[in-house]
Amino acid sequence: MKEHEFPRIQAGDIGFDEGVGVSSIIIRMGTKSSYGHCWVYHSSVSTDAEGNETWLTVEAGPRGGLLWRNRTRQPNKVIRIWTDQFEQADILKASEKLVGAKYGWGEIFRIVTRILRIKVRRWQDSPTRVICSNHVAQAALAGRPDLGFYLRFAPFEIWPGELAITLDAFIWDTETA
Repeated sequence: MKEHEFPRIQAGDIGFDEGVGVSSIIIRMGTKSSYGHCWVYHSSVSTDAEGNETWLTVEAGPRGGLLWRNRTRQPNKVIRIWTDQFEQADILKASEKLVGAKYGWGEIFRIVTRILRIKVRRWQDSPTRVICSNHVAQAALAGRPDLGFYLRFAPFEIWPGELAITLDAFIWDTETA
């Protein structure tokens, strides 16, 4: 098994990695995080001879906005916040419902202003435009509405690293309660 292999990924799980491309670099630099991208897993598509799975995911990217993708790259982190088939289904439905949303360049602009230490008050891109973490936060909230108490930022103003930290805290707190 490879070092970062996650053999028990299921539909509704959330994946994180460093991302690729300029927007992921901006996100990682601007937020001082090792995560520049995240997505929702929907279904396993195929498995090759070595046991590597291809997954159908919903992911946001600069080219095309929020789309269905076939993911073969291994994640750096996988988080499961759903605890039953109803929460799992709600996450998947909310994720799928957002497919087609345009990319949130305004959110990338806001992150760039953080890098440059420029304070922009009351800047907000349209909540209908998303970067990867905006999509995942909305889907996660649909399955686990109690997650809202843990979010320091609105779902359309959160970045991958902050979302990963928040989801980890949420899981730890709800599992140890």
